[in-house]
Amino acid sequence: MSVFKTGKRTGIHWENLNKAKDIIKRLSLDIKAYDARKFEDRISGALQPNFEKFIDQRNIKQVMTRVTLFGHDHRPDMSIDKDGVAIEVKTAKTGSSFREAIGQSMIYRLGYRFVIILWVDSTRDKSYKNLCSNINSKENMFRLRP
Repeated sequence: MSVFKTGKRTGIHWENLNKAKDIIKRLSLDIKAYDARKFEDRISGALQPNFEKFIDQRNIKQVMTRVTLFGHDHRPDMSIDKDGVAIEVKTAKTGSSFREAIGQSMIYRLGYRFVIILWVDSTRDKSYKNLCSNINSKENMFRLRP
C-alpha cells in the first residue's frame, strides 16, 4: 500500500525534474566540506539561473511551500515552483543521515509533486558513494539515474 499517488510523468513538473537531474549530474560536488550549506550553495547556484520559478529557502523574499505534519512546518532546502520539485541536500555521515532524509522526502511529497534527495558522502573513504555505485548492492537504487 502506498500513501502517495504516482506523480504524472508528463507536464512542466516532470520536465523540471529531468532538467534539474541533468544539471545536477554534470555538477562537481568534489569540494572539501562537511557542512551541507556549502553543497547547497553549489547546487542552488547551478539550478537557479535555469528555472524561472526556482525558490531557495535562504532567500527570505521568496515564499516556499511549507508542509505541516504532526504540528510542525517542514520545508525543503530548495524547490522548483511552489508545488513542483522539492530538493533536499544532506551530507551523509551516518546511517541516521539517510533515515532523516528519507523521512523528510516523504513529508515533502505531501506538498510537492516530486522530491530530489541529494546525499553527499562526507566520509573519508567515500563508503556510502561506493555502496551506491555497486550495482549488486541494495543501495544502488538510490544513485542518480539518467
